[in-house]
Amino acid sequence: MTSTIPHAIRSVRLAARVTTLLAGIFPEAGPAQAEGFRVMSHDQQEPRRMFVRWYGAEPPRPVALGGGLGVAAYRARIAEALTRAGYAVTLPPDGWDVYVDDRPVDTSGPRYAVVPSSLPFGDQWLVMDQWTRVHTATAATEEEAKDEAADRERRHVLTDARLVTLSDPDLWPHLERADELLGDGLTWLTQEVHEVTRYGDLVEHERIDALVRTANALRAGREVTQQGRMVSWRESAPVLNGSRSPEKYEVRWVPKSSTPSVGYFPGFERGPVQDDAVAVLVAAGLRMVVYGEPIGEGAWQCERPGVMVTAAVPTGERAAGVFVDAIGRGMEEQTERVPEVLRAAGWTVETDRSWTGAWAAFPPAG
Repeated sequence: MTSTIPHAIRSVRLAARVTTLLAGIFPEAGPAQAEGFRVMSHDQQEPRRMFVRWYGAEPPRPVALGGGLGVAAYRARIAEALTRAGYAVTLPPDGWDVYVDDRPVDTSGPRYAVVPSSLPFGDQWLVMDQWTRVHTATAATEEEAKDEAADRERRHVLTDARLVTLSDPDLWPHLERADELLGDGLTWLTQEVHEVTRYGDLVEHERIDALVRTANALRAGREVTQQGRMVSWRESAPVLNGSRSPEKYEVRWVPKSSTPSVGYFPGFERGPVQDDAVAVLVAAGLRMVVYGEPIGEGAWQCERPGVMVTAAVPTGERAAGVFVDAIGRGMEEQTERVPEVLRAAGWTVETDRSWTGAWAAFPPAG
């Protein structure tokens, strides 16, 4: 059985650190104080969920008459102070408490999760802050909850971006504009495009990287454009060997899709024969192409090169079949395996005479 003592010690230390921080700004609640804060927890199990509660009059009385700012105002100020100090903070919608915890070591994943409510009444979906383990919003439907979670992820990353650029407040207005341009998306893919055919490697980043770099491009006067979910601008490469004019290349940022198209091009018609061919190729371990978010009219981001299956138009001589070819560099070994894999599953495979390096395949009869 795992001991809860380390968790208890951690909770005590967290409470002590939070108390020390806030005591330098606000009065502590006590017998001699009419108003003040207190750090506490009602949890009986570990790890505890710690929160800060303000004890005071509500609504507020004028300061001249001995009143304070009011519970709501102090709650907001406490949350701001804790956030600025780097703590994870949650303000549940149905109370006056400020829940607080240390930020996790790994912050690359989503902070907010959508879960069904266990209560038989009220909204049936909760948006949970996974860092503090309390809900931060409620929603009537799962779709509304997902939208709320995505919105909170954006606000969370925008706040983090402001915190890491505290010494550069001139960037903040550009951060807000960059957030609008990027839209939703937790994980982002960046790519440099030099000329038409020189595509650099896709590099995966957290949202804060896309946010800060887009904001810096805006501040530098770059013309940032949108094509579908893609945000891009042009940069100048360093001048080498006395070149008169620097090379211009495009910088692209696209969110990684949560519902990618595996093995197909999303803009083409898809049918059951395609699905069967993809299933056979995937089962054999072939690397299938992955398309993600739309990046303009009729175009989608290629997130991973691989084998693509396209429906073949029936000719009258054969039943409907498929074309199989490779998308991206270095896929020769994969495409060479296509005939043997499909033939082993009973398919008829021929060289596609209309496209070099591709195959035409037809499913087993019957």
